[in-house]
Amino acid sequence: MIVGFIGFGQVSSTLSNILSSNGVQTVTVVKGRSQKTNKLAVKSDVRIIDSYEALLLGSDIVISANSPANALNVADKYADYMGDGIYVDLNNISPNTTYYMADLFEKPRKIVLKEESSRFNFFKKENKEDIRNNFVDGAIIGNVSNNPPLLMLSGVRADELAILNNYGLNVKVLSKNPGDVATLKILRSLYTKGVSAVLMEAFETAKEMDLEDQLFEILSVSEGEDFEKKSKSRLENTYANSKRKVEEMDEALEFLDEVSKGKKHFMTKATRDKFDSY
Repeated sequence: MIVGFIGFGQVSSTLSNILSSNGVQTVTVVKGRSQKTNKLAVKSDVRIIDSYEALLLGSDIVISANSPANALNVADKYADYMGDGIYVDLNNISPNTTYYMADLFEKPRKIVLKEESSRFNFFKKENKEDIRNNFVDGAIIGNVSNNPPLLMLSGVRADELAILNNYGLNVKVLSKNPGDVATLKILRSLYTKGVSAVLMEAFETAKEMDLEDQLFEILSVSEGEDFEKKSKSRLENTYANSKRKVEEMDEALEFLDEVSKGKKHFMTKATRDKFDSY
């Protein structure tokens, strides 16, 4: 089995290392990518190839994990090169964007039915079209460094990806409807990223007053002993990936505007603006 990665940041490198250590051939393309991406790929077990066209044509599974703003453009550019493999998008995008992507991968195939033996003469060979969609909507729930990382999937062929449970991953299939995971992913982001934004403001204010240790100590009383460790990890991740999180909040705001028209989404907008200040 060959798994190809479009985009090779923390998510792709982690998944690639897990799969390759369990006997799966992983491939990616780094041409034109940043020096950081090149270094990450060189350090991993992934095989570096020359073109995305070759990656899509030769991979059994293609995983796209680049950025929400670029996800649809990537799918649009390369969908026609997809053979019989499955294209999995792990970016935090809105359900509508997911529906557009699914349409790109919907390809009719002609099916020839065999003539059946019968004393009646009306069973004839017949051509039909089987609409087969190679697109699967996915999300990593929790931290990708969890052992094993949890991938939630939805799509016509999502069931086929349960095979990855044999290669170090934890795959859960939600439904056969692309967009279902995207919807849950957006709703989850409203909560988790809102918490991150509030935590940032509390931490930054405490730091200015030289009270950050006391802040974590008093919060740990109600939030649990591991609160400080988890919070510092959350803060580090948010500061390092603030640009991508702005894009994720833009997708979330688009989703909210569609499903609850006329309402003001103060908290999500404030979260987006907080991330955008870095």
